[in-house]
Amino acid sequence: MSRSIKSTSPKNTMDMNQFYLDVIDCMPNIVYLLDKHCSLIGCNRNFRSLLGIDNNEEIIGSRPYKKLTSHANWSAERSEMLKRDDINALLSKEPIYDVQEAPVVNKNSDIVYYLSKRIPLFDKNEEVIGLVCVLTDITETKRIKEQLRKVKNQLQAYNEKPITIAPTQQNIENFSDKKPPRVLMVEDNSIAQKAAQSLLMQLDCHVDVAESGDKAALLFEPGKYDLVFMDIGLEDTSGYVVSKKIRQLEQGTEYHVPIIALTGYQADIVKYDCDDYSMEGALTKPLTTEQAKQIIQHYIYHIDIPIHGLKSIKGQME
Repeated sequence: MSRSIKSTSPKNTMDMNQFYLDVIDCMPNIVYLLDKHCSLIGCNRNFRSLLGIDNNEEIIGSRPYKKLTSHANWSAERSEMLKRDDINALLSKEPIYDVQEAPVVNKNSDIVYYLSKRIPLFDKNEEVIGLVCVLTDITETKRIKEQLRKVKNQLQAYNEKPITIAPTQQNIENFSDKKPPRVLMVEDNSIAQKAAQSLLMQLDCHVDVAESGDKAALLFEPGKYDLVFMDIGLEDTSGYVVSKKIRQLEQGTEYHVPIIALTGYQADIVKYDCDDYSMEGALTKPLTTEQAKQIIQHYIYHIDIPIHGLKSIKGQME
């Protein structure tokens, strides 16, 4: 295969180069290629989008780092840091895999985290002629890991001390004295599923997990569950749509299951949508032991207590 490429005409070589550029254009990461002088010789659409350009010709042959500052709102210091790391990788002549980059504040003022790979390119004499750089956005992964860390700490603290419940009503001070609550957890992230399931099981709940809107619709029956926790950012659909389906299934029955929305955003932002879709309110992830306990007391055992962090237009719950 390599021989046939070497013997191709200039036109065929150009076609092959375009083919490779088309391939990296399809990659979900940020990909850019540098020559041995650290000038850009190619990139994919994600990198072009970051730089605010429409095609490679606008920047080929120049260094891209100032564009990161002028268009992507990277600080000059952060852009220089990226350039330094690219140059060091070129000079080292060694591939560098899976390095967590320093965080970046983008033009939306969001903090973004990248995992980088830098692979030098060599000619037939083993001389470095360029560098392939791949940046993978791991912001969501870090957010989930941080949520899991918090939940683990909460569970550890919960296991190290007895559950105490305010004696608002003496006949319902202890969850274990009652029939275990049936809870439906609608969540498509496996880590978040396990964390929430473990937390609720610690509170003596029977938990069913639906990883999609379709699975939630199959599991749900009016009167089957005492409580529903609904991730509103499902991959296959919106949690609002699933909530609407649940309310439709309850029509004509005596049942109205409490539905608590879980969001990665500020709960205050989504509380109005929650009311439109007949949900009780919204909590910002991760769900804590304290919140789960208060929700069970309030909505299942009907104890009139505030719920820390629950946002609803029906009234501030905390």
